[in-house]
Amino acid sequence: MSLFKKESQDEILSLLGEGMEMVGEISFAQGLRVDGVIKGKVRSEGSLAIGSKGRVDAEIHIQRITISGEFHGSIHAADRIEINKDGRVYGELYTPCLIIEAGAFFEGKCNMTESASAKTALKPADSKSDTAPTQSVNEKPAPKEMSH
Repeated sequence: MSLFKKESQDEILSLLGEGMEMVGEISFAQGLRVDGVIKGKVRSEGSLAIGSKGRVDAEIHIQRITISGEFHGSIHAADRIEINKDGRVYGELYTPCLIIEAGAFFEGKCNMTESASAKTALKPADSKSDTAPTQSVNEKPAPKEMSH
């Protein structure tokens, strides 16, 4: 048994407190909780928690996000998006997993897919995706060639 706890990317290590406002681009490795205001772009392989007094107006590329405050913009989450009962979300969501608690508010568009858009949410825009092409549910598979 180790005396030191291994830090996970979901663990909240940083706080943007109430009364603070950040405008621009922010990136972080571990979890961040926002009780203040962020306007701009957010990128992380960790998690983001928007507290009940937090307000974020941004384009976000993240592993996981939990929203208890207010969000405007777009979220690309590789793992999941959770909107808690006090959360208010206005915008576009891209994620393979969406959890909306009773009482939460969501107005916008949700794209739930496990395709390249969710898997590459954390990759730089100029990198090539290494995922195989996806097939639509209504699409019939191409006939296989038979060898004689």
